[in-house]
Parts: sequence; structure tokens; C-alpha cells
Amino acid sequence: MLDFQHYQAQFTAYIRNPAHNQKPPKVNASRLAVYKKAVFNNIVDSVSVCFPVCQTVIGKRAWQKLMREFVATYAATSPVFREIPQQFLLFLKKIETVPAYFKQLAHYEWVELAVSKQQNSQAVLSDLTDLLHEKPMLAAAHMLLEYDYPVHQISAKFKPKQPKKTTFLVFRNPEYQVKFIELNPITYRLLQLIEVENLSGKQALTQLAQEIEHPEVAVIIEFGLAILIDLVNQQAIIGSQKPLSC
Repeated sequence: MLDFQHYQAQFTAYIRNPAHNQKPPKVNASRLAVYKKAVFNNIVDSVSVCFPVCQTVIGKRAWQKLMREFVATYAATSPVFREIPQQFLLFLKKIETVPAYFKQLAHYEWVELAVSKQQNSQAVLSDLTDLLHEKPMLAAAHMLLEYDYPVHQISAKFKPKQPKKTTFLVFRNPEYQVKFIELNPITYRLLQLIEVENLSGKQALTQLAQEIEHPEVAVIIEFGLAILIDLVNQQAIIGSQKPLSC
């Protein structure tokens, strides 16, 4: 390593983690402190704005400690500040000192940013929406999510002790607002079948009836159609197109 490279490595190592690295020789400590504070605050501000509930759940002191550990290990791969929260999620996966529900809460909080910036090509829709005989199409920017904990209920006063499966549809509406819809297991599975299996509404509902062993398929189709219409009214479903399986 050349001298200037060695100096850069020592300089950045100290800024990231001054408690475990020596500052470069012949550098004024007060001037170096300016860089140390600026780097820490810029990264922390980019992360903290995305995870307000996480901060209240573990408290200010624990959050600052977690941030110092993140800054010490964070290796930037992009100059885009809004991508730092996603890197924080990857960092959390390796941390054993925070509970599992906290990691899922962090993902739930990050989703709003992710969907707001999601880039998707707009699907070509049929002229007339047919939710049964064609494939219902969700908003171009969306995520179907399943968590082991009720992440939307977690707060400083409620920290779940036992897992509880919770599912959501998160989507961006035409006004570029990100909306969250909590789904029951049946609706979540219905949307999974439509999305993953590329089925029409009727095909998905028929398969769903078979999976739950319901004796009357027509009842499930009628029930499921009402659910799909409600999702249209909420702007989560934007129309329909012929499924590839037709």
C-alpha cells in the first residue's frame, strides 16, 4: 500500500470507529473531529428518518449505539443517500443483540420508502376490467409482505413476546401515495395465486377453494370477487389483463 493510501485508510478508519482506531499522525484533533461528526451525522440522519418507530422501541441510547456500530462497518456502494436505509437492513441481519421482531419492524418501516421509489413498467390493461376471467392487475408499484410478528402494532409500549403471522399489501396509488392494507390469510393467498401463478380471478379462487377444502366453489368465487372489487375501489387493483395461462 502506498503512503497516501495508508493515510486514507487510517483516516477513514478513525472517522468510522474512533474508539478502536488511532487517528493519523500530525493531524489536528479538533479538525478531525469535524469530519468525524459530519460523516456520522449524515449517515445517521439518512437512516433515522426511515425508522422512527424502531428508535422509540429501543430507546435513544441503544439507537445511538446501534448507529455507531453500523457506521463502523458500513461500506458504501452507492452515492445515493436514500439507499443507505436498505444497507442498514442488511446490517441488522448480522446483529444478534436485537430481537427478531425488531428486524421485521425495520423492514416494515423501510417498505414505504422502497415502494415510493419503485420503478415498474405500466402493464397493458384490457379495455374492460374483468376480475374473474382475466388476471386482476395490482398497482405497478407494490409489495406483498408476510411477517412473523404484528409489525404495525409494535411500539415502545408493545413488544411482542410471541410470533403472530401478519400479511400486507403495500402499493403506490396514482397520486403517488403509499398505502398499506392488512390482509387476512385468505386474501393474501388469493393475491399470491394471482401474482405468482399468473391466474385469472376465477382460476385463483377455484384453486383457493380446493386448498381450503371448501365444498362449494361458487361461494368462494362470489366471496373472492367481492374482495377483488374492494381492492379496485381502494386503487390497489388497477384493471385486468389476459393471464398467460389462458
